[in-house]
Amino acid sequence: DRFHFWYDTPTWEGLEQGSSSGYGFELAATSTTPPRKYYIAYSEPDSPAGRAGITRGAQILTVDGADLVNGNDLDTLNAGLFPATDGEDHTFTLLDLGAQSPRTVTLTSETVTIAPVQTVSTLSTASGSVGYILFNDHNCPAEGQLIAGIEQLRAAGVQDLVLDLRYNGGGLLYIASQLAYM
Repeated sequence: DRFHFWYDTPTWEGLEQGSSSGYGFELAATSTTPPRKYYIAYSEPDSPAGRAGITRGAQILTVDGADLVNGNDLDTLNAGLFPATDGEDHTFTLLDLGAQSPRTVTLTSETVTIAPVQTVSTLSTASGSVGYILFNDHNCPAEGQLIAGIEQLRAAGVQDLVLDLRYNGGGLLYIASQLAYM
């Protein structure tokens, strides 16, 4: 069915430990059939995408010269968007959020360390301080990052929390239990 998928064991073990092969960006597709619309949901800070300044909201227009929006060269598009190995070079034309003209970047796939807790901040509101945590993955490294984030918010006197799980695909149940306890 369309709700299930699988990974081979080495891929799953890498994800569980907080790493995966690719460019370090998370894609969000609002349309997967022409006219396709693929956007960057977020980029890992220390990744090929992060180092190239690719940020949330950038739209991918072409991959290795193939038109992502209206084209039919699915082999080229898939090979570029989802590299099979580290060390693959692929060229993307992007329209950054708010930009008037596109730009072209070449990214080399590599093993990227995933930051499961990418953002921890305190927001000032009329009713007091509100904590914000962007929590992207229930994996092994998340435990320490969540502890540090909760301690940071506790030290700031936060009483309310916005827990952003938009891009969290789940993972280890003990991490969910730890967070609920915190």
